[in-house]
Amino acid sequence: MEWIGTVQGIITLIISLVSLISGGVTAFIGIRSLIKSMKEKSFKENWETVKALADAAMKEYEHSALKGAAKKTAVINSVKAGAHAAGINIDLFLDQLSAFIDQSISWYNNMQNKD
Repeated sequence: MEWIGTVQGIITLIISLVSLISGGVTAFIGIRSLIKSMKEKSFKENWETVKALADAAMKEYEHSALKGAAKKTAVINSVKAGAHAAGINIDLFLDQLSAFIDQSISWYNNMQNKD
């Protein structure tokens, strides 16, 4: 009967890995969409703007009372708003990146709980 637990563990691992890979593919599609939407300006110029917005948002929320998912959402929304003001559409990329981060954390937590 021990083999049943082992098989169930392997199936759970495979499902978790498929979910993680699916999230990676989705994030890749978001990156491709971001690059496509940024063709009007140079990619480097837009990417530097997005990095600066992300740095500013991280610093803004660094010492806030927000924690976990609420903090991540606030940072992402701040970057989206700044990017829109700069004429850069990064919604799809950030939404897919957020989902990928959530899936990665969930996968990691599941693996930690298996030990």
